[in-house]
Amino acid sequence: MICVILSGHPERRLRRCLGIEYGGSCGDGSLRCLMIDPEFAAAASRLCLACGMCCNGVLFQIVRLQPTDSVAILESRGLKLRRKKRAPYFDQPCAMLDGCHCTLYVDRPSRCRAFECQQIQRLGAGETSEEEALAVIVEARHRVARVESKLAEAGEGSTDLPLLERCAFSLAVEDGDVAELNALLDAEFRVVPGH
Repeated sequence: MICVILSGHPERRLRRCLGIEYGGSCGDGSLRCLMIDPEFAAAASRLCLACGMCCNGVLFQIVRLQPTDSVAILESRGLKLRRKKRAPYFDQPCAMLDGCHCTLYVDRPSRCRAFECQQIQRLGAGETSEEEALAVIVEARHRVARVESKLAEAGEGSTDLPLLERCAFSLAVEDGDVAELNALLDAEFRVVPGH
């Protein structure tokens, strides 16, 4: 088992989604020690490293920092932050992403730490296998490649904007490949707040 120390409410979500077998009080009761099944953790890690769509601008346009995130550390590590009404955020695709590897992993923002796409949630709940989740990821990445190919044909070659924003600038509103990709991302990856 792997012990993860948490404070606050993320523990409930982890217990539900990440194959946690035991939760107990650690020390003064303000922290929780959660035991995560190492097989699940390894499978989830492999899936994340095969995907990267939560960081590469496919799923999200921006990531808002939380009060617990250290702006100083993130900026010192090279993350370019912006501010909207003084609230810090960063644009997607994340500049700290190298392929599907986060170069800021140890110091990554709390939203990055907490995000679990539907595939990871289903894996943790025993609703899908690693192989089935990987097949969905591969299909999504193929659809992303098809849309990126259309963007290139339309003369849109920038990679510093989120995918759907690039599509809005360069492709027809009713483009079937974009609509199919967006439907797949909604059905298989994006998480509805509160669920």
